[in-house]
Amino acid sequence: MSCSYYAPQQLEELLAILAEKKEKAKVLAGGTDLVIALQEGNLDYDYIVALHKIPELKGISMSGDTIVIGAMTTHTEVERSPIINANALLLAQAAASVGSPQIRNAGTIGGNICNASPAADTIPALIALDASVKIVSKGSERKMPLEDLFLGMGKTKLSCDEVIKEISFKALPDGAGSIFIKLARRNALAISRISVAAIVASNEYVTDCRIAMGAVAPNPFRLRGAEQAWLGRTVTADNLDICVEAAFQEISATLGQRASAIYKKRAGKALIRRALSIASGQM
Repeated sequence: MSCSYYAPQQLEELLAILAEKKEKAKVLAGGTDLVIALQEGNLDYDYIVALHKIPELKGISMSGDTIVIGAMTTHTEVERSPIINANALLLAQAAASVGSPQIRNAGTIGGNICNASPAADTIPALIALDASVKIVSKGSERKMPLEDLFLGMGKTKLSCDEVIKEISFKALPDGAGSIFIKLARRNALAISRISVAAIVASNEYVTDCRIAMGAVAPNPFRLRGAEQAWLGRTVTADNLDICVEAAFQEISATLGQRASAIYKKRAGKALIRRALSIASGQM
């Protein structure tokens, strides 16, 4: 297979190319997945459009309590960002868990999102943060909650002439605890078998509780029933048990009778208990 290669240097130029080439073009972000697929002959496109020269797609900034991350920001940049570490620690942890140092140096947060893998590490953390994505095409833009972007394994609502420009979310409130943890076959260079992103804020009572899971369903998702089960209750072991049991019921309903269900139900319940214990300061 042979194809033409474009490396636009401005966002306008990129969007013009995509508007013209449409489904014949494939966008190249960090290339950690796409380059391998191209080498193996698993993709058939007439045009490859690289994004690495476009400054509007890069960087991490904070205005007020809103954090904005350009889609072409690498996992290493997210992991090491003082803004992210101070205001959304679980996202720095998730970025640090992606692949190897080489993959983190090349792979981008936007690419991780668009790949739409059930086991993507950064997506549960971003969903727990209530992140939104800004999607642009020639002459238009739209914004949607990240959680609503996905249509199943490897599928998103992006049209062939659209790209994600940036991801945004609110900084965690003072005193909130957060954590991203995952269960995998080994400690490094491992795809998640199950992952959990959790945020807990409390005074005497739990005022905010957010739980997102990855590698359980076709796309990462929030456990809103479990979140509600702990809101307004005191931060005690008994109330944590109520929340964890509600999470177990949600996981069970999602997994159904698939072959891995028994393992993932039990492992998921244990991982959620650990995540919530750490985020709430009980561990």
